[in-house]
Amino acid sequence: MKRVNKGDISIGRSLPYNCYDESGKLLLKKGMILVNERQLELLIERGLYSDGLAGLTRSPIPPTERPSALSQIAMIEMRLDKLFQGLIEGKPEPKFAEMVLHFARDIQTLCAADADAALGSVHLSQKRHYTTAHPIDVAILAELIGLRKAMPDQERLSMLAAAFTANISILELQEAMQRQMSPLSEEQLKTMHNHPVLTVERLRELGVQDEVWFATVLNHHEKQDGSGYPAGKRGEDIPLSARIIALADTYSAMVTPRCYRPNQLAKDALREVFLKRGSEIDAELAALFIKEIGIYPPGALVKLANGETAVVIKRGLNGTSPRVKSILNPRGIPLSAMTEHDTSASGFEIRDMVARDVELKLDLRQIWN
Repeated sequence: MKRVNKGDISIGRSLPYNCYDESGKLLLKKGMILVNERQLELLIERGLYSDGLAGLTRSPIPPTERPSALSQIAMIEMRLDKLFQGLIEGKPEPKFAEMVLHFARDIQTLCAADADAALGSVHLSQKRHYTTAHPIDVAILAELIGLRKAMPDQERLSMLAAAFTANISILELQEAMQRQMSPLSEEQLKTMHNHPVLTVERLRELGVQDEVWFATVLNHHEKQDGSGYPAGKRGEDIPLSARIIALADTYSAMVTPRCYRPNQLAKDALREVFLKRGSEIDAELAALFIKEIGIYPPGALVKLANGETAVVIKRGLNGTSPRVKSILNPRGIPLSAMTEHDTSASGFEIRDMVARDVELKLDLRQIWN
């Protein structure tokens, strides 16, 4: 197969051929339409290949294999972006609720198939569009917390739908906030405090009829100590699904870089979750969450006892001994081949978590292949 370049695909026109990732797994079917430049750039950056370009060197790989977790996340992000663009332009998708529930089911499926890769995408994402990437990350984290809490499938599905749509009444404000270096204005703060109510109203207009979905959105900014909004609810008065979304939203925001600040290390974000337990964050959920993702979650960069820098790829039997892949030698030079290690083994113990150098480029497909 030949690599697809940006000039090989036209925005707004049907694809004339199937497109695959580097491993040969199907990403885009013939006839699909990319709706904007951001979608195309995301795909080209990840590596896109086709069986329909001139100079075909080998037979196309059958499109029956299920895409990897990372490929699925990329596709959800593109489709969610299209859905949001329709709302911004005043041209909402007629089957809005059905599409969002489809995204939620996709998250449930990929978390069941490869939760470590899904967590890796939360912690090691690159050049993602915050307005669409953030709700996906929140949905992934919420699904894992919900599973740990043994929530019923349907209740988790409604919760994930709420994660995807919690901010649809402030999409344009969110875009502005990502570029804004100054504090929010009084008008922006008022809009932010009202957005849970406005979002529920918008969801009703879009045909949503799920009361768990509504309740989760309405209460996802409430806090255990009553300091949240819009109603200042406390403790058990806040639905479980909303408490989970609030925790996932808080953690995801901390580990995601913004234009005005770098991301926090996972260990620092987890420490903040721990310190806020019982006040802003549900204490039981905080403990479940820390136990679920581990002290060194997938996607975290760590320094090993042998001096190498590695990426956590899989949670271990306990939170302190995950499996990793070394990416830099002790002098900070990229390794020619990533080597997998068990950090419970002598010489490969984790010494510390490290910040990611902005110049360090990683191919996530090579990490979770």
